[in-house]
Amino acid sequence: MAMHISGIEKDLYFLMEDAKTRPNEMNSQSEVELQPIRISEIPKVMRKIGWKKSAKMMERWLNSPGWKCPDTWKKGGELPQGLYIPDQHCDDSIITMTWLMQYPSAVSSMRTLMAKACSPAAMKMTVQRLKALGWNGSGTYTFGRRNLIGRPSMSARELEQKYQNNFEAVGGNFVTHMFDTLDDIYGALGTYSLKIAVIGTAFQHTNGKHYLEAEWAGIYVKDFYDFNNNGAWDQPLGYWTNEGILRRADSAVSTIAGQKIYINKRIRKVSVVHNSDFLKYREATGKGGDFVVFSDVNWEKISGTYELPWEA
Repeated sequence: MAMHISGIEKDLYFLMEDAKTRPNEMNSQSEVELQPIRISEIPKVMRKIGWKKSAKMMERWLNSPGWKCPDTWKKGGELPQGLYIPDQHCDDSIITMTWLMQYPSAVSSMRTLMAKACSPAAMKMTVQRLKALGWNGSGTYTFGRRNLIGRPSMSARELEQKYQNNFEAVGGNFVTHMFDTLDDIYGALGTYSLKIAVIGTAFQHTNGKHYLEAEWAGIYVKDFYDFNNNGAWDQPLGYWTNEGILRRADSAVSTIAGQKIYINKRIRKVSVVHNSDFLKYREATGKGGDFVVFSDVNWEKISGTYELPWEA
C-alpha cells in the first residue's frame, strides 16, 4: 500500500489513504490502512488519555508564530545564556518537577544524577563557574542566591547560566518507546536532559588546595520542543487514533515504515505521525513555534566537602 497526496486540507498532514479494513483470519485481527488526522486534534486526544502536559506543550507550539530553533542552539554553540533566551522562544511554566516525580523512571534518573552532583567532572565544571562568577580563589566565597530563610531562590534559567555542573540524558524517541510504556513524559519531552547545580561555600585551605563545602543541589529539566529532523530521517512520533496512541498491547505487528499495521478489530482508523507533518503545518499556516523548555527546580539539602581542581 503506497501513501499518496490528494486533495487533503492544509492541516491534514498525515499523508495516508482512506481506511480499508479486511479481516485477517489467521490472527483474528484486522489489517488497517493508515489515514489522515488533523494536527489540531492531537492535543484533544492527548487529554483523553491523561497527557495534560503533552497537550499544553503541543498547543503552545501550534498556536505560536512559526519559528525554527536554529541548529546551533541545539548544539549549544550559539544558544543565548539561560536568562537571555527571548521569552517568546522559551517556556519555564508548563513542566514542573512535582509532575515529573510522579514517574518512577524520572525519579531513578534523578537519583543517578544526584550521585554525580559532586563527582570529579562536576567539580571541574564548578571551578569554571566560580571563576566566571569572579572568585579569584583566595579566602572563602559563598555562592548562589538564597531567600531570607536560607533556601535557594533561583530559577532553572539562572542555574543554567551560572551554576549548572552536570547532566543526565533521559528518555528516547518512538522507536525505543514503542516497546516500553508510552506516557505523558514521552508526549511532552521525549528525550530530554536533567541538569543539576550545586551551591555552597568554596574556600582555599591552608594547604593551598581549594575545596567546596556543598549545601544545596538543584535539579531541573532542560529540553527543546521542536519537530526538526536530523538529516534524511523523518522521526516517527507514534500511531494515533481518535482515542489515543497505540501501545504494544494494541498492535500485533507495526512497521515504522508505516505502510500497514495489524491491530485488534475494535480499532479501525489509525494515523502515523512524523516530524515532517508538523513542519508542513508550519509551512501552510505560518504557525508552529519551537521553544526551549525549562522546568522549575527541585532543591535537596546536601553536605560534604569536595576538592576543587583549581589549577587544572
